[in-house]
Amino acid sequence: MKVNFRLIFRLAIHVTLSLVLLAVLINIELFVLIEWLLPQEGDRQDAFVLNGMLLLIVFFVLFLGWTIGKPLFYIIGWINRLASGIYVEPDHHRKIYSRNKKKLKRPYHLYKELIVQLHTLADVLETSKQARSHSDNMQKEWIAGISHDLKTPLTYIKGYSSMLLTPHYEWNTEEKTKFLMEIEHKADHMQELIGDLNLSFRMDDQQLPLNLEPTDLVEYVKRIMVDVANDPRAVGYNLSFEADEPYLEKLLDIKLLGRALNNLLLNAILHNPAGTKVHIQITRTTHLNIRITDDGIGMDEESLEGLFNKYYRGTTTDSRSEGTGLGMAIAKQLVLAHGGDIRVTSTVNVGTSITLMLPL
Repeated sequence: MKVNFRLIFRLAIHVTLSLVLLAVLINIELFVLIEWLLPQEGDRQDAFVLNGMLLLIVFFVLFLGWTIGKPLFYIIGWINRLASGIYVEPDHHRKIYSRNKKKLKRPYHLYKELIVQLHTLADVLETSKQARSHSDNMQKEWIAGISHDLKTPLTYIKGYSSMLLTPHYEWNTEEKTKFLMEIEHKADHMQELIGDLNLSFRMDDQQLPLNLEPTDLVEYVKRIMVDVANDPRAVGYNLSFEADEPYLEKLLDIKLLGRALNNLLLNAILHNPAGTKVHIQITRTTHLNIRITDDGIGMDEESLEGLFNKYYRGTTTDSRSEGTGLGMAIAKQLVLAHGGDIRVTSTVNVGTSITLMLPL
């Protein structure tokens, strides 16, 4: 715990000066007032001295109580409010400042550092409270979206299964194959959703050991791009690739980093119209950089700020969704697990650039 020496020094000076003032007043009473008012020694002079000293001590106690005790009661009251979850300033907060609201009044100035720290603590707690409330709302919306996303493929699977099992119609081989392909596609989509949930919970519990192995980064990324290009959802999109060097060896967890790259590439496809160009470039600077650039619709500031937040979906739960709202958060966590970082720049109606920076 850090000791506030300035506050202790100020309190020590205040008490010392008060004691010096008390000693001066007592001396004035003893040697000046008594000689002037009661020059003759006797019982009256002794009683005057005792009563005078008693009054001075009472005045001294009241003075210290006002200068030291009053701000303390105010500070304790403020701390009690914070403990009760009330993070806004007390109603009489303005009274501790001078009229121009720039300086603390004299008794409160003694605890200047403590009051400033309470201000900071209150602001941090209020910000944390609002962030927690926002996160809770996002989580509720996310759960509603996940329920919708799981229910939709289940409806398709149930519908196609019922059609195949109906005794009132004999489906030909081509129709059966089409139905089964749709069932398989919806089952794969559900598997992706459940996989994202499982991976997210594992990362929350920090149960994500990396299985690192030497890998040619160039060939590895190129292979992932080809897999995404062959995805039915990528039809109509133009994917391209280039690398500054033909071979770059790097220790990677092939499965997990591939999951991150796949999420990022699919995100560039799912959230942009057909005809969008998606370019992947690998460069070596102070890091190994994998840059994914598109000329799509771009993102505004709000979307950029929430892009890697857990539960952020970017769209309402009523609109068509292809993910859990966890994909981008998972991608960033997997890159961070490899000791790297991820940065995003985007302009509305211009496009987006995402750069994965892996250590050399």
